[in-house]
Amino acid sequence: MLAGVVGAGGPDGAGRWLGALRSAGRLVLPVECAGCGRWDVALCPRCRDLLAATPRRCGQDAPMLAGDGPPVWSVGAYAGAVRSVVLAWKNHRRRDISAALLGAVAGAARAWALDPALRAALGPAVGASRTVLVMPAPSGLRRRLAHRFVVGELADAVARGLASGLADHPAGVDRVLVVDALRRRGGGAHQAGRGARSRARNRRGGVVVAAPLPAGAAVVVVDDVVTTGATLAACVSALSDAGAHVVAGLALAGTPAPARPLRVPGGSVRADMPAATKCD
Repeated sequence: MLAGVVGAGGPDGAGRWLGALRSAGRLVLPVECAGCGRWDVALCPRCRDLLAATPRRCGQDAPMLAGDGPPVWSVGAYAGAVRSVVLAWKNHRRRDISAALLGAVAGAARAWALDPALRAALGPAVGASRTVLVMPAPSGLRRRLAHRFVVGELADAVARGLASGLADHPAGVDRVLVVDALRRRGGGAHQAGRGARSRARNRRGGVVVAAPLPAGAAVVVVDDVVTTGATLAACVSALSDAGAHVVAGLALAGTPAPARPLRVPGGSVRADMPAATKCD
């Protein structure tokens, strides 16, 4: 089975010099784990394991994904150490954790490929092409120009994991290819800090498919963080209009449901933690 990924290029002289400089820098300023703060390790084994967990299906916590849309899974809840790791990698440019993080995501995608619900959805969708397309959610032009297209890196890792995990799929999946075909349209503002309705308005009609796709292509959409699901919903809408079949979505992390008030004896109300940290 083949997994088409964006080539990162092999090591060169400049890369070796940068590595040496980073190693020397650690002697002066030791690194700390991006998740828990443990000294002298970029990503500790415990935090890495959180990112290697088998993705869990969810849906009720993302209002824009409710209904008849494709199912969405996430590797972890966007809270605690997972949230710290995602922010460090995505916004604070902790490139020293990329290899460990993406390796963990590939392992999670390999385990996800064995999920009965995903396998059942892929069966009728793959068709004669025997191909699954892994498509990153669109990122802004500024991030692309700054070489910070982290969702594209996630998609590469997911494709590697799926290619391994689907090798024995009864539908005969021969190829898992990364296709970077989704683009933002209209210059929508950043989603951070917006509520559910505002996010939906900001993304409505704001995603387009910028390249032709194989007829009836089976697509898995990948995103970094799912909050309300507005971006994924816009991706699904654009792909469906283009004739693709979106089988599922996978996010690195998803915002868990807020605490729900529970009535206790005496009629008082207290907030309690949600029973599960699911998202969509």
